[in-house]
Amino acid sequence: AGECKSDSPCPQHFRWPEQDETDHFRCNLTQANFRMQASHSVGLIYVYPEGPQLKSSHPEFNPAWVHNRSPRLSALEVRDTFAGRMGWTDRETVALVGGGHTLGRTHGNCNLTGTTWADKPFSAEGPYFEAVPGSGRGPTDGTCGTGALAGLGPNTVSSGFDGPWTRTPSQWNYDFFDAMLDETWVPVKSPSGGDQWWTADRSSKYAQTRRLTADLSLVADQTYKEIALEYAHDHEKFDSEFADAWYKLVHRSEDHPHEDDLERDGGFCTHFEFLTGE
Repeated sequence: AGECKSDSPCPQHFRWPEQDETDHFRCNLTQANFRMQASHSVGLIYVYPEGPQLKSSHPEFNPAWVHNRSPRLSALEVRDTFAGRMGWTDRETVALVGGGHTLGRTHGNCNLTGTTWADKPFSAEGPYFEAVPGSGRGPTDGTCGTGALAGLGPNTVSSGFDGPWTRTPSQWNYDFFDAMLDETWVPVKSPSGGDQWWTADRSSKYAQTRRLTADLSLVADQTYKEIALEYAHDHEKFDSEFADAWYKLVHRSEDHPHEDDLERDGGFCTHFEFLTGE
């Protein structure tokens, strides 16, 4: 068997004019070999979740903050990838992000301060976020636990961000939009050093939740915000439009444009009886 060839890092790339020159570059849509790159980095699903870092000379730059990631610029990235590269409408984009981040959490609860990985986190060693190639998990050098729990359970670090999006991360609710619209969010670092956001009011009912810069882009961009407000006020519409967008996401592609094309091609059907216990 031949060696696996990676397209990372992408040779054709760019930064936003207001973005810090030392921040991650973003992959162009079309690469030199005519390969089409849907995400902004090989190994990412869509966009850099921490968003672009502003130049220190930018008028919006605040030297007192622990990071200056821009939700406004992040909105440009979200629209570039979701709409420009993958063909989603703005409504579908807001529905997918909101629904996808209603369940689950990010994992970066291992404190890397003062360790080998503090200045160069293993999560930047991609594309599989491993400290030890082939391990399938976080630092296995003892930094984040040892033995069977190395990089797992309470020592989990995958993306490097940390915290749930909602107060009930394993149960559907409507915190995602409500909290972003009702709270003031301020820059913080995760225990493992990821740039993210926390409620300014630490006694807020949402104080145990966190947001990524790409999340906040949905209230920084006026078009996205109008849709977010609509979903916050009409839960039935949010439920319905997320269900439609999610179904489209998992059932269709460029080569399989019609409903159930993927199932027919793969010979597998998707069943959800486990959700109802039937």
